[in-house]
Amino acid sequence: MPSVRALALGLLAALCLAAPARAHDYWLEFSPLTPVPGHALALSLWVGEDFTAEAQKAMERRRLVSLRQVTALGELDLLAQARDGATPFLDLRLGGEGGYLFGLERDASRIELKPLKFNRYLRHEGFAAAFTARKRAGERWRPGRERYTRYLKSFVRVGDPIDGVSTRVLGHRLELVPERDLAGLRPGDRLGVQLRFDGAPLAGARVEAFARDPGGRIADQAATTDAAGRVSFEVTAAGPCLLRAVHMQRCAGCEDADWESFWSSYGFAVR
Repeated sequence: MPSVRALALGLLAALCLAAPARAHDYWLEFSPLTPVPGHALALSLWVGEDFTAEAQKAMERRRLVSLRQVTALGELDLLAQARDGATPFLDLRLGGEGGYLFGLERDASRIELKPLKFNRYLRHEGFAAAFTARKRAGERWRPGRERYTRYLKSFVRVGDPIDGVSTRVLGHRLELVPERDLAGLRPGDRLGVQLRFDGAPLAGARVEAFARDPGGRIADQAATTDAAGRVSFEVTAAGPCLLRAVHMQRCAGCEDADWESFWSSYGFAVR
């Protein structure tokens, strides 16, 4: 008869194989949720899955490519103000009323996963085309070598003005762009969003929307972009919200990776 230890190890292995392989998301959150002109605003970086935070991340200045603040008055480079190793990583004194859009870009990182884990990850994230291409190329049983880049946005509403700042295009390689000003959203509204890659609409991509209600419960929705790169979601509750999308393609000319992925998130709050 097998020992209890052997049975336990076998069960653990089975659970690990059955568990979905999903990479962690990064997103920006701000505090307080209802900021006041002239008062402080803290910006923090979080990691987790499905808008469920696992940890607040300290900023690594060496990983930052850009950190910007956009308002109706113009754009400000905040890269020098990011506090290396600190949580939250940015403290600001807000100016007047209006929209404040923050954009953060991190540099490319590399990861290598075992064949089965990489295959599960592709299927779980909805990268059917990448999985099929990998299978046809005879790479299904090879480790998955991937290079990934993250693009994070967060919109802060100060006061009541609706000035269109939240709909600005920052030029990230993968970017979520709301089709209406987030400052005017209310529970029960619908929000159209366009997903852009290299400046053009990206069709056939999965976009997810998460909302965290005052009790901490999270509602999620998912949709696939149409030919114009568009999806639409219902605004289910007041409170923090997050949009996220991922795109993967062959890494052309890369010596250290076969695939490259681009991760986009957009955080905001509905009042």
